[in-house]
Amino acid sequence: MSVVGSLLAALGLAAGAAPWARAQEPAAPRAGGGPLRVFIVAGQSNALGFNHVREYAGGKREFPEALRHQPDVLFWDVSRREGDRGDVWTKLGVDGSGAFGPELGFAHELNHRFPAARIAIIKYAAGGTGIARSADYADYIPQLKGFDDHGRNWHPEADGREAGALYRRLITTVRDALRALDQRSETWELAGLLWMQGEHEAGISPTMAEDYGTLLTGLLRAIRGDLEAPDLPVLIGEVNSHSWAFGDIVRRKQAEVCRQDGHAVLVTTGDLSRAGSGGAAHFDADGMVELGIRFARVVPEAVMIDPP
Repeated sequence: MSVVGSLLAALGLAAGAAPWARAQEPAAPRAGGGPLRVFIVAGQSNALGFNHVREYAGGKREFPEALRHQPDVLFWDVSRREGDRGDVWTKLGVDGSGAFGPELGFAHELNHRFPAARIAIIKYAAGGTGIARSADYADYIPQLKGFDDHGRNWHPEADGREAGALYRRLITTVRDALRALDQRSETWELAGLLWMQGEHEAGISPTMAEDYGTLLTGLLRAIRGDLEAPDLPVLIGEVNSHSWAFGDIVRRKQAEVCRQDGHAVLVTTGDLSRAGSGGAAHFDADGMVELGIRFARVVPEAVMIDPP
């Protein structure tokens, strides 16, 4: 595939977005003491979810009801609602598309680990997207000088340039969701960020892949600053074992960021299943459930247990 062809594939321009169908209702969190633990799920297509519940267990078993409907968990998701914000806290569950991200396995496992905790999840993800700005592509791939992603990236404000549209929307989404909790007189704490992204940079050029550590570090610093959460735990999903041309480089950079950041941890993904209709780049239903479980198992106990 040509460099430009690889770029288009990495940007997700060759595949349609998963459909959205409205199927949820306003929700209330489970009763109990302590603040809501609010987690953010963000990134590209493997945070969004390109799979289908009917493919669970190779289509041989029904998708577990305990995963499909989780009424005790609050969920705020505008990822599939461009043009129809639908900004409202709902009950976590599978929407009408049949697709889902790591939030289902994550919430279910987290409730198992911490049954007394109250959990809320804010999600904003967009397939085929990177942290790198198109204005910098000339440094990565000279042939792409002049390429314009129209700001559709996760890069924070830097070098006198405004933040990418996805970064701005992420921060706005989180603030809107938290403001809605305030309006309900809910107490809450930001408990963590689940970041599943990096395939974009892993598929474009070795220079961009080598820069991923710097890009990711800058992103995490900006998110923590803009959300006034300097110690926010970050759970970083490893780029999967699909044949990304520069995947090994990005995985190495992800591991380096986690070693250098006292509040970040890497979640391995190399053995997770990708045999579904979403294509070889995407976790299938089984792989996505397991990804969420792995995220939950590395959540620090300190952020979930109320002090005596």
